Amino acid sequence: MKINKVKISLYLLVIVFICITMFSFKGTFALFENNGTGIVDNDIGNWIIRLSNELITSGQTEEIVIDSFVYEQKNTVTSGYIAPGSSAYFDLVFDATDCDVAVKYDVTIDKEDMDYAENISISVEEVGSNNVVRTGEDTYSGVIDLESIEDNELVTLRVTIDWQDIAAFDEDDSVLGTTPNSKLAVPITVDAIQYLGETITPYVEPSEPGQGGE
Repeated sequence: MKINKVKISLYLLVIVFICITMFSFKGTFALFENNGTGIVDNDIGNWIIRLSNELITSGQTEEIVIDSFVYEQKNTVTSGYIAPGSSAYFDLVFDATDCDVAVKYDVTIDKEDMDYAENISISVEEVGSNNVVRTGEDTYSGVIDLESIEDNELVTLRVTIDWQDIAAFDEDDSVLGTTPNSKLAVPITVDAIQYLGETITPYVEPSEPGQGGE
């Protein structure tokens, strides 16, 4: 009888522990779901794009919706959230270590699918170097050369979301911040092909009417 009571107590402790763990996880990430597709690994704010020679010889396209970020923590913002005056980021890590050829990649932020006010801006940079080139209004390109591949180097692009606290956008901010189950999400498209030495041309902002002309 005593043994059965001990077993029951142990089972109850295990169930309580599992419930506490699930509650903690839900409390932190309830607003953010992984909607990624394709050959992508996710570890909260760190998305690994795996490439291989077999895939990129004919081109490879991944469409991903990112909604797991690393947040800039402020005393006025609950952990796991972004608010006006704060920022968040996620990293795209390109792993081409199994490739036998140089790789060219293009990352496009699909802003047409993002219904955010203009005070939420997005920027892209390569961590540890400055090799990424802005080649379109919302497209960033780079090359992973054979030397880097042979040295098992990974390329990391950091995508930063900056929510600026501007009074003119208070109404839009309030709607986004108070809508139930709303989430900040960034749809992106990643294209990868074999690099054959083609020139990567930087994007040039179009001139405003009345500028640069006669």
